[in-house]
Amino acid sequence: MSIPPPRPFLASLQRRTMRVLVVAQVLGALGLAAGGTAGALLAEHLTGHAAAAGLPLSLLVLGSGVGAVAVARVMRDHGRRVGLTAAYLAGTLGAVLVVAAAAWRSWPLLLAGSFLLGGGNAAVMLARYAAADLASHRGRSISTVVTAASVGAVAGPNLLGPAGPLAQAFGLPAPTGLFLLAIPAFLGAALVLAAFLRPDPLQVAKAAARSAEQPAAGGRGELAVLFGDHHIRVALLVLALANLAMVGVMAVAPVHLHGHGAAMGTIGLIVGAHIAAMYLPSPVTGWLADAVGARVVASLGALLLLAAGVVAAVAGSGRVGILVALLLLGMGWNAGLIGGSALLHDAPVTASLRTRAEGLGELGMGAAAAVGGSAAGLLLAGGGFGLLGLVAAAPCLLILAAVAIASNRHPASIPGAGSERGEATRLSVKAMPH
Repeated sequence: MSIPPPRPFLASLQRRTMRVLVVAQVLGALGLAAGGTAGALLAEHLTGHAAAAGLPLSLLVLGSGVGAVAVARVMRDHGRRVGLTAAYLAGTLGAVLVVAAAAWRSWPLLLAGSFLLGGGNAAVMLARYAAADLASHRGRSISTVVTAASVGAVAGPNLLGPAGPLAQAFGLPAPTGLFLLAIPAFLGAALVLAAFLRPDPLQVAKAAARSAEQPAAGGRGELAVLFGDHHIRVALLVLALANLAMVGVMAVAPVHLHGHGAAMGTIGLIVGAHIAAMYLPSPVTGWLADAVGARVVASLGALLLLAAGVVAAVAGSGRVGILVALLLLGMGWNAGLIGGSALLHDAPVTASLRTRAEGLGELGMGAAAAVGGSAAGLLLAGGGFGLLGLVAAAPCLLILAAVAIASNRHPASIPGAGSERGEATRLSVKAMPH
């Protein structure tokens, strides 16, 4: 009989996992910035219509949602390393197709490439659950990985101006420059994960809990179990609506700014500030999720998103007002993401079911954002930026209602309960036969 792994080994494994995920997040988010910033400008360049500007981002997030379901299935069977690596490779192929679309002026190829770019987004987003697999403080571990993505996510839009001459040197439109940078960034993230995410954190966590878990029902039985848990129901709603509000406004903000005379460098700075607001508050929201509960953080996110809609309604073409609206939008999205993710990961279901719930969460985010991104161009063209902000933010009232109902029916768990669950996982791993 082999000796059970000592607890210092498990702590070391979690630290190693976090280091690998942080490096991959920086690279992956750097590549992902192309879809969020340059996609709208490239779409307008190819079609000549602002109404089409939101479609590349909407296809990206739809591809992210669809891809996340497939990646979640791969991770359930083969672990985080294989699933996340495959997702980044799909994102690499998507960036290649977008560059080809710019070279051949092919609108369908741009949409296909944007859809595959969603693989990179799925990897960046699902990495937060890998950080929580063995964590004793889930909110803080999730927030660390989200914060790491901010380095690449903030740097990416600010490369919009410098990358333009690179694309033009190859005879491509200036916005294509970010997609040229996305190819090595996604490949680098895939290589880091494939080489260093060992042992796989999800496989270790599943082995730890296997003896205590009952076999999960398949197919519709699994869905019934998932949707029967109030943590998961509220989490899916929070994740979807927060993404709907954020993508609905962000998808066409570069086009709105460009249409009112903003230079490429200025657009990059404003979008970069918005992306910073999406990621940099993560240490605070992660700590709050552990300290006061995920529902409180989710409610805070809804309030910030509603405030963003109000500011957008009165901002008009003023760059300061647009910047404030985008900052509030980013912070609201961050609180919704951290709060919703912590709610989902705290659901009392098996590890296999939780992995499927993660895929459903990303699918919901992708579908909601696809709706928001697709409608954004039409709303901008028909009613202006103010109407777009109000329409995008209004559904967040449903988050406040859902959290209030859940809090009345199911009192919030004691802050720190996630720590106790993490400790139980560590003890169960220690007790595993080897």
